[in-house]
Amino acid sequence: MSDSDAALLVVDDIEDNRFALARRLAGQGYLNVTTAADGRQALELLKSKPYDLVLLDIMMPNVNGYEVLAQMKANESLRHVPVIMISAVDDIDSVIRCIELGAEDYLPKPFNPTLLRARVGACLGRKRLYDQVTTRTRELAEALEQQTATSEVLQVISSSPGELAPVFATMLHNAVRTCEGKFGTLYLYEGDGFRAVAMHNAPAAFAEARASVVHPRPDTSLWRAANTKQVAQIADVTTSQGYVERDPFVVTAVALGGYRTVLSVPMLKDNELIGVISIYRQEVRPFTDKQIELVTSFARQAVIAIENVRLLNEIQNKSRQLEMASEHKSQFVANMSHELRTPLNAIIGLTEMMVTNAARFGTEKAQEPLRRVHAAGTHLLGLINQVLDLSKIEAGKLELNPQMVQLAPLIDEVIGTARQLAEQNKNRLALETEENLGALTVDPMRLRQILLNLLSNACKFTKQGQITLRVRKMADETNWAEFAVADTGIGMTAEQLAKLFEEFAQADASTAKRYGGTGLGLSITRKLARMMGGDVTVTSEAGKGSVFTVRLPG
Repeated sequence: MSDSDAALLVVDDIEDNRFALARRLAGQGYLNVTTAADGRQALELLKSKPYDLVLLDIMMPNVNGYEVLAQMKANESLRHVPVIMISAVDDIDSVIRCIELGAEDYLPKPFNPTLLRARVGACLGRKRLYDQVTTRTRELAEALEQQTATSEVLQVISSSPGELAPVFATMLHNAVRTCEGKFGTLYLYEGDGFRAVAMHNAPAAFAEARASVVHPRPDTSLWRAANTKQVAQIADVTTSQGYVERDPFVVTAVALGGYRTVLSVPMLKDNELIGVISIYRQEVRPFTDKQIELVTSFARQAVIAIENVRLLNEIQNKSRQLEMASEHKSQFVANMSHELRTPLNAIIGLTEMMVTNAARFGTEKAQEPLRRVHAAGTHLLGLINQVLDLSKIEAGKLELNPQMVQLAPLIDEVIGTARQLAEQNKNRLALETEENLGALTVDPMRLRQILLNLLSNACKFTKQGQITLRVRKMADETNWAEFAVADTGIGMTAEQLAKLFEEFAQADASTAKRYGGTGLGLSITRKLARMMGGDVTVTSEAGKGSVFTVRLPG
């Protein structure tokens, strides 16, 4: 606000005084000066338009300066307008009374030009500062309110995955409130019409009329937003073409909703129309650019929420499909394993009988081929058992049979079985145990399976080295047992260790090609240990060997 733009009001009942003061102010650069002949006229002018400063005479007939000042300070819209009291009476009591009533300053008549310029300039300077602070405060308050509204919507979106109703309700409530609307509607575009999926504060008759799919007529804000895919605002619907021509759709909507100004913002995804948010006012008052920007932001968030729900539904459907596929796979593997085990058991049984009684049957020459057949069948049965165990674990159908087991006999049995495996690669098998291992409550069959799998791996990946099984009870009072299988074999790198316990995973392709196997053994071993409340850990160094440690509670 410059001096020439500042709106000044001079109030004095003596015309010569008004003329002289206005002329002097104009000479000092204040060109927007209005005069009033008495207090009543001054109050009417103050209500008609905003003023930046009032120069008010005290002694006037009817309504004097004190009364005008008192009424101004009692009025919310006028109390911040600065007032300089002017009077020919220059006594301290008048000055004090003026200050007590809220006057900014006091000027005695006749006016000193320098003093007039200084005091008018000071008052306008404070008024400019006040206006700037007020404007900035209002802007900050609006920004905070909009930020709070946006935050509430985002919070509902994050806390209501898969649900659109609470998101739409919160969004519409905040849009209507922050934009100072009367009511609002959120429409989704369906075919060639719109379905209202959320309303806030809508009149009952209007809401009932919007209960079914609506087909907007041309020149309505809803039709404009949908067809132009841009914001559409009608400042006064009673002046729109549809209303003037008495289109039933428009006239009925206005009558039921009682609205005059309407704003419609399209909801777009990749320029494809998803829906429209409409905010209504029951008085003629266009929405500001900031309010339009806020509703546009809500429209974008609505599209994001709709897309999130669509993606979530897709993920859930895919998850159900994958779950069914996993169940089918597990069932297939289980059925296949059972089907193969029967003939394999028959083959193994027959070959065992023939190998045992080869001399009596006169089939000495067939002993070696039969041993190979028996070994291959036993190996194949082991592989099938691994696949079957995995399918049971994945299906949650593997049942444990925990019981009190004396560890010493079980360890001796495991070592006896593993010794043959060690001899195949000319390895030495050692056992290190405490004198009194005592008992442990575990599933004995699964504990044997865990230990034999670890020992089998150690024997397979070690040649002419040493495999050691160390068994001990934990030193604390938890009654846990620790089983460690150490070897001096090929060892593993850090990269190989990272995927060691994954299903169907082996150290690398060359290892799989050279040593064979399914890559299920260690995965099943860890799963079994965890099912019994324990775990399996490993340390290894490439070229020096590995140590697998199983810890199980007692």
